Formats: sequence, structure tokens, C-alpha cells
Amino acid sequence: MSSGVDSSVAAALLVRSGHPRENLLPFYMVNWSPAAGPGPLPPPPSACTEREYNDVKNVCNALGLPEPIYMNLEREYWCEVFLPMLDMYRCGRTPNPDVGCNRHIKFGAVIERLRDEFHRRDGDGGVTEMESKWWLATGHYAHVLCHIPTKASHLLRSIDLNKDQTFYLSTVRRDVLSRLLFPLGSHKLSKPAVKSLARALFLPGWRPGQTERPESMGLCFVEPAGGKGQTGFRRFLSEYLEPEPGDGTCAPEGAIVGRHAGLWHATIGERARFQLPQGSPEYQGRWYVSRKNKELNTLEIVRGQDNARLYGKGMVVEKWRWLGDDAADIAREQPASNGRGLVAQFRHRQIPLKVSGVEQPEGSGHQSCFEENEPPELRIIFDSPAMAIAPGQSAALWFGDRCLGGGVIRDSIELD
Repeated sequence: MSSGVDSSVAAALLVRSGHPRENLLPFYMVNWSPAAGPGPLPPPPSACTEREYNDVKNVCNALGLPEPIYMNLEREYWCEVFLPMLDMYRCGRTPNPDVGCNRHIKFGAVIERLRDEFHRRDGDGGVTEMESKWWLATGHYAHVLCHIPTKASHLLRSIDLNKDQTFYLSTVRRDVLSRLLFPLGSHKLSKPAVKSLARALFLPGWRPGQTERPESMGLCFVEPAGGKGQTGFRRFLSEYLEPEPGDGTCAPEGAIVGRHAGLWHATIGERARFQLPQGSPEYQGRWYVSRKNKELNTLEIVRGQDNARLYGKGMVVEKWRWLGDDAADIAREQPASNGRGLVAQFRHRQIPLKVSGVEQPEGSGHQSCFEENEPPELRIIFDSPAMAIAPGQSAALWFGDRCLGGGVIRDSIELD
């Protein structure tokens, strides 16, 4: 539970569904502290986490649940998510730490801790791992169903496509899907319906006369760095990444138009922040970041959102994880033109892109159900060109409502 309305309503739905309260074990997960590097002891709670933890306790008390466990996973987050994120920014890429957090922390380290705990409880009774009856419930907007013919668990989109979070869940280990419960998805709730239910249930923070509780944010630590949105996040990154100034160039002629502070300051597809002389006709208009060259440390910009250098006909995606033994065959065999359609996204809330082809190069890796041996690389071709395909960002595939898997963009495939 995070103190937000989604996880609070998810907990309330479990109680209302008839689950005995003594069988429901709430916990609050702490992922971040600036002092969370590898060390012998976890850092003390911050004001942000203390406030959220107290809010979670109030919700649990209102629902008649026991006091939540305070689960500290800051060192795991630092090593598995934060440091790899910094490394990707140093390489000029644009990572998505939320996808990594779901894979390695929320449905990785948490699952391992729960598995160890319930194995300890059940071990004396001779209960095997597969027979142990426990599940992890969260407030994600997604749905997991058992495919009856194969008894495999499938990850499905939420009914609320604006809040659907299967993009962020696309790389979770497939063997944990059967352990997951998403009550908001099971009850087919939209975000407005969740808020209405929170008020109807008289949950703390949603009672008449109370100020509506803000969304719980995993990046609450960014704002103290100053600024909002991308500005605040870049200032935060500057506390960990050294400046690496380089040239900004205009395509196609390659004229130098300014200096950038580091490739990690820019994302492909965003407005360029160089001060161009608008009095010169060749520099008038809006300019956008189109390429990063790590070797030369240069940032390329182009004029206009319709510039062909901003678009690609597909993408090469590495570290791909399939969600199901049949997912690769479905992706290869199902064209986008059929009734349900094969689609891709490389941003949350992006309008799904129809996919005309998926190729896995020979010898690019293989996976078993419970192991990761050389995750494969895919070439995904779109029906129509897509804008701002940025290396480092996450990408995922769906067939209908079913998420087939996800990975990390290595390159954009240029237009012919």
C-alpha cells in the first residue's frame, strides 16, 4: 500500500470480497533515499516516507487491517534500478525506471521476500512452493486471468485505457503472474470509479470535507532538487551525473548552433533548447532533438515535427521478455490487420501502433519459463512511421488486450 487512492481501494475491495482480515497482510514499501547506497544498514525514514506510512496506517485502521509492515527495499532499488538508470543516461539513452522498478523491486524483490516468508511458514507442513497459497495484491490498473486450456496466466489491459499500466508491467517475470491480484482490474474499475468508491467507503483522505489526497508518487524526492517536471528531474540528475558539454548541430548540413550540457539533458523528439537566431530564415521555426551521437558527444536537431529524421519505420528492442510460452508465436503469426490486431507502444498512454512484422534474429537468445538465458532481441516494424523512438525507452507488444512482453529500445529503424 502506498497511501494513494488506488492501493487503498484495492485493499478495501479485498476486505469486501470476503477475505478474512487475518489473512490480509498489508505492507508499505520504501524504495528511495539519497543515502540508500549499498551499506550495512538502511537509512532512516525521510519525511516523505514517514508521511505516507502514517497515511497507510490510517487506511488500514479504517479497514480493520493490522498495522502495515514497513518493508525497506532502498538498497535493492539503488542497485537494481537507480544505478542502471544513471548508466543509461551517461550513455545518452533515456531509460524508464518505473518499468525496472516493477520488474526488479515491486514484483521481484518483494516476491522473493514473500516467497521466503511463506516458505518458512509452510515448510514444516511439507508444502511445496507451487502449493503454497499466497498472492500479492496491488492497486495497478491491469488484469491477470488464467487461460483455461493451458492454465497459463495472461496479463491483460485495464478497462480504463487512460490509466492502463500493462506497459509498466510488460517485463515482469512470467512465473510471478500467477501470484498477482489486481483488484481494480478484476472489478473493471476506471479511475473516476475508484475515486467515487473511495468516497463511498469513507476512506481517510476521501471523506467529506477532507482535501482530496494527492496521488502517491514514487519520485517524491525529485522536487527538492528544484523545478517541476523535466526541469526538476534534470536538476535532480545533475546531482549524480557530471556535465559533458558538446556541440549541438542542425541537420542535414551539420552547422554548429550551440552547446549542450550533456546528452542526458535531452530526449529524442522533444523541443530543442538552443537559442537560435530567429532573424535568420534558415533558423526560424520550431526545432526538435532528432539524434544523439555518443562517440562525438553531439546532439542533432531538425526543424519541424514533420521532419523525416524524427521518424522511424520500426525499432530494434533488446532484453526482450516474453510473457508466455506462446507469446513469440503469436507475435510472429498475427498481422495487425486482423480483427484483434498486434500493436506496440514505447510510451505510456501512447496511441497503440499497428505492427506489420516481428522478427527475432537467429541466435539472439532463448528463454525458459523460469530462467533468463540471453534475453532475445526483436525487430518490430510498424504499419506507419512513428515519431521519437528513443534508445533506452521501454517498448511492449499486445495482441488484443493481452500483453505479450516488453524490452528496451536499442535503436530506431530508419525510413527507407
